[in-house]
Amino acid sequence: MEQLEVPGGEMTFSARAAGPGDGRLVLFLHGFPQSSFSWRHQLAALGGAGYRAVAFDQRGYAPGARPEGTEHYRLPHLVADVIAVADWLGGHRFDLVGHDWGGAVAWQTAGRYPDRLRSLTVA
Repeated sequence: MEQLEVPGGEMTFSARAAGPGDGRLVLFLHGFPQSSFSWRHQLAALGGAGYRAVAFDQRGYAPGARPEGTEHYRLPHLVADVIAVADWLGGHRFDLVGHDWGGAVAWQTAGRYPDRLRSLTVA
């Protein structure tokens, strides 16, 4: 499992990744109060199947992405983070998986950027 530091605007997101860099990108969004670690088994399985599986610690969880003030945690900012991470990873189109609070962010991402997603899975 790789450890990544993904720049996103003025913040840096900690991430875990598996699979080839040129594999089809699958992004995972964790729930509350979890972290990217919660996806370790799925990352390993999909990475082993040839996908580029990446889970990042969302805003408020990653040490480099904890802005002060509740206004910085509204859904438009969280959705922008998903798009920024996907862009940095080279994924114009990607599959998105979300759980719990990450599921809410995933739904919002799909609603605002439907052309960017190949698929959406929410659990």
